[in-house]
Amino acid sequence: MLRNLPLPEGSSFAWVDLVDPTAAEMAEVADRYGLHPAAVRDFLNQPHLPKFERLPGQQLLILRAYDEVAKRGDTIQAMTRRLVVLMMEGAVITVHRREQPFFTAAAQQAASGGAALRPEQLALALCAGAVKSFDDPLKESEDKLDQIEAALFSRKTPHQGVKQIYGLKRRCAVIKRTLGRIMTSLGHLKEQARDDQGLLADVVEEADRLHTWADELLESATHLMNLEINLASQRTNEVMRVLTVFSAFFLPLTFIAGVYGMNFKRMPELEHRLGYPLVIAAMVLTALAIWVWFRRKGWLK
Repeated sequence: MLRNLPLPEGSSFAWVDLVDPTAAEMAEVADRYGLHPAAVRDFLNQPHLPKFERLPGQQLLILRAYDEVAKRGDTIQAMTRRLVVLMMEGAVITVHRREQPFFTAAAQQAASGGAALRPEQLALALCAGAVKSFDDPLKESEDKLDQIEAALFSRKTPHQGVKQIYGLKRRCAVIKRTLGRIMTSLGHLKEQARDDQGLLADVVEEADRLHTWADELLESATHLMNLEINLASQRTNEVMRVLTVFSAFFLPLTFIAGVYGMNFKRMPELEHRLGYPLVIAAMVLTALAIWVWFRRKGWLK
């Protein structure tokens, strides 16, 4: 879909937006504005990562924004959607696959603004929206990590397992990597764009904050996953300890029962009148001695 988005009166450029463009629409825009072949290739290359590229008479900025519809994914292509911003004299061309809330908000803000816009101001507004889109998923990931951590130490709530923690770790890693590439692109843009109002500095600061947050959550997820593995190992050791204690109790008793269960004719105890109660008493005393010894060692706590 090809459309011209409204801008404040007095703006010296046109905003051309393409949503999931067809080859014919892309060719029409390329012919009308004389787009560089490299820019056209980047428009059509869907899996492209964030970058900034300076072309003859044109500046190309590729961003990635969090996709709320595909929030269950754990790769850059699944979790994010690409936004291409091409700045040139007299026009700003944007290309994206589907509508995103941050893009709609930026378009409404640009249309309702009273002062005329410059191309770099519009690009920075889109950058700010794309960066801000990662705030909610990071907050959601932090809440889930806190819930899992509380569940691990609560006997009433079952633990969530390593699989869910690993999924959150993958999500935080993707967000961190994406924000890192966006920060690199904004650094190159800073060398070219005019930022007399400090908008670019604000976007870079916000991206750095979210990048640091993602790094902290990634580290927390790693520690939490190691803790889950250690707790699972500890639970296994507790089970083995209980089984070992039971084995230690019954092993000597089984030995005594096995000895007196052998079918030999000359066993004096077999003909003794008190043979049976004496053997039972020996078993009880043996079990009691083992229990006292384990109790002193602290193995029954």
